[in-house]
Amino acid sequence: EHLVSTLPWNPHPDTGADAIDESALESIDTVVHLAGENIANGLLPIVGPLGLRAWSVAKKELILTSRTRPTEALARAISRCSTPTSFLVASGISIYGCDAVAQDDTDTPPADEDTDVSSTTGFLAEVSRQWETASRLHNSSENEHGRSANRVVNFRFGVVLSKRGGALAKLFPVFYLGGGGRVGTGRQYFPYVSARDAARAIVHTIETPALEGPVNVVAPTPATNLDLTHALGSVLWRPTFVPLPDFLVRLAFGEMGEEALLGGTKAVPKKIMESGFEFRHKTITEACESAVNETI
Repeated sequence: EHLVSTLPWNPHPDTGADAIDESALESIDTVVHLAGENIANGLLPIVGPLGLRAWSVAKKELILTSRTRPTEALARAISRCSTPTSFLVASGISIYGCDAVAQDDTDTPPADEDTDVSSTTGFLAEVSRQWETASRLHNSSENEHGRSANRVVNFRFGVVLSKRGGALAKLFPVFYLGGGGRVGTGRQYFPYVSARDAARAIVHTIETPALEGPVNVVAPTPATNLDLTHALGSVLWRPTFVPLPDFLVRLAFGEMGEEALLGGTKAVPKKIMESGFEFRHKTITEACESAVNETI
């Protein structure tokens, strides 16, 4: 059994106040940190029915610093803790880049945790790199297995599907009203995971001390934007004949549209599956059914 609690903390540690009461960490064995500015909301006027906004310079800075500064502060606090503490931190699957597109003649190999991400391109890839760097612990002692006593896990989440929030919450009303369709060519890969499996993956990782470093949290069956479109339309029993052309995406959303809507990432959850985790929703259709029918 696990005793789950929330801790008061300061998400803006650059203001001079401590990020967290370090004494509170002495009785906690795992800190799960998932906070960060939404990449689709904020600052510029809303464009279109999805409620999306293009990135301004200020928005991009907020996306980055809302992740790195609190993570660095929490990492410092955990490093100073006298008891072993696991630090489980969100990251993004976009660290592998956003250029994976399904081709007719060649198959894009999926990325896994062994893939080199040092030179992948794109704003979201750079955000994830800096986010993971910020989570590194300093002056951490080693346990009897030669590993750091304070374990760090970087969850490289795909798009978490839930009609209660995130990307699907924006898509759901549009598709429900029959206005859904592919984005651009629809061939860009869409890395996804059901909210149920994302939550289960976090619990599994807490209970599996051997898991550390980057861990991909995406469903094991890659899908494209066109696959998502067909799956969501099928689950809702709605037509999907209203495409969003790529030129309109670029015109309306600029860099955000290029990366988050037209960009694609193909990845597989190698490490977590090798550790014994089994996904309940292995396909995009199963993940969409879970998102529509489950309250999570």
